[in-house]
Amino acid sequence: MSHPSPPSNGSDLLTRWSDADHWRRLCPHLTILEDALPARSSSGDGCNEATNEKLLTRLVDDGYALLDRPACGDSLREKLARGITDLEEQHSLPATFVLLFDEAWALAAESYKILLQNNISSGNGDEKRSPKQSGILQPHQMAFNFDVLAWHIDPRSGKAGFSPHRDRQPETMDALKDSFYPDGQAKYVTHWVALSDATPENSCLYVIPRQFDPGYTGGDDPPENEGECSKDDSDECSEKEQTISDPLSRALSTKQSYQNIRALPRNAGASVIFTHRILHWGSRGNPEALDVRPRIAISFVYSDVEFEAPYLVGETLAEDGSGKWRCPPFSIRLLMVCAQLLIYYQRFDLPASTLRACYDYCKANADKLHEAYRKKVFFEFVKAMKERMDGSNEGTEENKPAANDVGGGDANSEDEEALLEEMLDNSDAFDDDYDDLCDDEEEKDGGGKRRKLEG
Repeated sequence: MSHPSPPSNGSDLLTRWSDADHWRRLCPHLTILEDALPARSSSGDGCNEATNEKLLTRLVDDGYALLDRPACGDSLREKLARGITDLEEQHSLPATFVLLFDEAWALAAESYKILLQNNISSGNGDEKRSPKQSGILQPHQMAFNFDVLAWHIDPRSGKAGFSPHRDRQPETMDALKDSFYPDGQAKYVTHWVALSDATPENSCLYVIPRQFDPGYTGGDDPPENEGECSKDDSDECSEKEQTISDPLSRALSTKQSYQNIRALPRNAGASVIFTHRILHWGSRGNPEALDVRPRIAISFVYSDVEFEAPYLVGETLAEDGSGKWRCPPFSIRLLMVCAQLLIYYQRFDLPASTLRACYDYCKANADKLHEAYRKKVFFEFVKAMKERMDGSNEGTEENKPAANDVGGGDANSEDEEALLEEMLDNSDAFDDDYDDLCDDEEEKDGGGKRRKLEG
C-alpha cells in the first residue's frame, strides 16, 4: 500500500497536519470538534442478551464471531467511506488519517456500545449483565485500547490486505494462557467494521478457526527438534522439514486442512470480532472482477488493561451521561495517527518524509503515550530508518530513495541524527533487542526454534 511522498520535508508536513482547517478543507463533509461528540441516535436497540451470549460463545469457541446487524447507520458509514476514499484517491494519504474526524469517533462509540456498554461488574469478579441491554463481551477489565486502523484496499491498484498473522504473540506458555480469562474470553479483541462490501473479489478477511489451529492455545513454539536441520545436512533438508514449524504450515499440514480456511465476507455496515490468537489475513482481490470497488474498513481494539494498557495517557472513550461521548481532542487524534503509522510502517509503505513527520510529532508529545507503547513506536521508527539507510547504501535503482523523498544531502543527515538520538535515548530497549528482532524476522522464514507471527 504505497503512498507517494509529497514534495516537502517532515517539518512542512507537520505544519499542515497540525492545522485542523487543513483537514476540514480536504474532507469538507466531515467534522472536527474540540468538545465532546454531539449526542447521536443509536444505530438500533442492540442485540438481546441471548444473541450476545451466542456471539460470545462463537468468539470463545471459534476465535471469531460474525455480527450481521449494522454497526452504525448508513449516513455515518457512507460519510466515513467517502472520507477514506478522498484521503486515499484524491490526496494520496493513508486511510488512517480519517481518525482525525469526529465521524470516526462516532463509529468508535457505536462499537463500544455493541461490545461493552451497560455491562456491570460487581467488583468482586462476579460479572453481571444489564437486563436492559448488554454488550457482547463480559466486562472483566476490558477497555477501549486506542489501537485503531483504517483500510482502503483497491484490487485495481494491486493492493491486498495484511498477510497471515496473529495480532499478539505471548512469549511463554504461561503468558499465552494468561492472555485469556478463566471463562475463555480473550483479553484482546478486535472489532472490524466493513464500511463497504467486503467480498472475495475485492478482498475480505480469511481465518483459520481455533479448533483447526494447534498454535491457538498450544503456542507456536514447535515440539523439540521439529523442523531442525544440522549444519551438515541443511542442504538436504526437505521443504517440509524447513517450514513445518511455521504456525500457518502447522495449521495447514494436509490437503484436507485447507478446507478449514473460512472466508468472512461482510456487507457494508456488518462486522466481525476476533481474538488476538486467531490466524487471519486480508486477501488479494480480483482487479478484473466485474464492477470491482475498493474494500474500505476500520477496526477498534478492546483489551484487558493489565494485558495491554490503553495507548493514550489520560484519555478514554466514554459517555458523559447526557448522550454525548468524550473522545480525544484533535491534537491527540493526530498523535495517535502518527504513532499508528510508525507501528505499522511496513504495512503501508510510507515515504521517509511521512515517517520523519510522524516521529517528530510523537517525540514532541511522548508524555501522552503509554510507556510500553511509546517504546514500541520509537523502536519501529529506528527500524524503519535503518531499513531505508541500508537500502539506499546498496546503491541499486530499486532501493534508491525517490527524488522527492528524504534521502541524500542534509535531510538524510538529519534522519541519521534522529536515528542515533533515538537509539541513545532508548539504549535499554535497543541494546540487545535490535539484533533479536532481526533474528525473529529470519526465524519466521527459516528453521529456528522460536517462532513469531505478529500483526
